[in-house]
Order: sequence, then C-alpha cells, then structure tokens
Amino acid sequence: MHHQHAIQKLSKKLLILLWAILITAPLYDSFMWIYGTMVESGDVINVSFAYPVNLPLTPTKMLMGYPFAILPTVIYMAMIWQLIQLFRLYRAGSVFTLNNVSCLKKTANFMIALPFISAISDLLLGVVLSIGEEELNTGLYFSDSELTIFVIGLMVRVTSHVMVLAKDMKEDHELTI
Repeated sequence: MHHQHAIQKLSKKLLILLWAILITAPLYDSFMWIYGTMVESGDVINVSFAYPVNLPLTPTKMLMGYPFAILPTVIYMAMIWQLIQLFRLYRAGSVFTLNNVSCLKKTANFMIALPFISAISDLLLGVVLSIGEEELNTGLYFSDSELTIFVIGLMVRVTSHVMVLAKDMKEDHELTI
C-alpha cells in the first residue's frame, strides 16, 4: 500500500508539471515563431532553418508558415496529453491496466512519428516560404533530440508490451490466491 500511495503522490506532482508544459509549449513556440520571423531580432531570438530564409518574413509568409512550424509542437503536445492521461490513471490507483498500456502505446507512437512529421513539416515549410522566390528552398533536418526521442519511443513501445505481461501476471497472481 505504501508504494501505491507514493505513486499517487508523485503522479499528482507530475500532473502539475505536465499541465504547465502542455499550456506553455504552444504559447512559447508561437511567440518564438512570430517574433523570430517578423522582427529583426539579431541575437535575441535565433530562428534557424534547414535552408536559407530571408528574415524578417512578410506577415503573409509568417502566417502561411505557422501551421507547418508549429506541427512538431502539436506532436509534443499529443505526447504530453497521453502522459497526463497515464498519470491520472496512476493518481487514481490504476497501475497495471489496459488503459495504462494504451497511453504508453500512444505516447510511443507519437515519439516514433516525431522525426518523420518534423521532416515533412520542414519540407512543407520550405515550400511555403519559397513562394515568390526564385528558387525552391527545402531541406531536411533531423535533430539529435528528435532521433533520441525516436529511440526512446521504441523503448516505450517495448515497455508497453512488458506492461501487458505484467497485467496478465498480476491477474494470474490474484486468481491463484
């Protein structure tokens, strides 16, 4: 019972953190995109691209590029949302259930998809920002952090399978006693 209480207590604290991240991430990234592409910020904010882009952008290009620039953030938010669901279950005392496994699988799937979605986002952003330019500027960029998240996503996916086995073992143990 002590372990269950510790899990519930930690889950409450983590939920506060996860909610803060879920709320602030899109606000922060939106601000960075708008300010970083519309203002000659110099060293204050540095927006980087996998291809040459003339900054500041026009308001039209900034708005057209925004959905593609924010798409990776939406995937991060989906991951955070799944973690919120998972820690809600933990807070409620539900540890070895199919709902937990479902949250882990969804989180893993988003983690695995992130580098590919980011690459597609970069390509489409390049196309949008090249409108009216002489050349089509596109490029792929895979960050170390995205590749790390991909590998961790594979591990979380395996962990979700282990959770199914643990749930089955728990049920067998309860039936045996």
